[in-house]
Amino acid sequence: MLIFDSAKETGLAEQAALTPEAMKNATIFVSMIPVLLVYPFAQKYFAKGIMLGSEKG
Repeated sequence: MLIFDSAKETGLAEQAALTPEAMKNATIFVSMIPVLLVYPFAQKYFAKGIMLGSEKG
């Protein structure tokens, strides 16, 4: 029976390492989550502010 280290043979160690670009993409995605969760609840205040600013005195 042939026994080998699968991490060395298939390069899994290299594939599992995060590249700087992947880390940057993950950071951007994680930072977007709070904005996407809060925006629907705050949207009515944005619309109200826009309408208030567009009224002429």
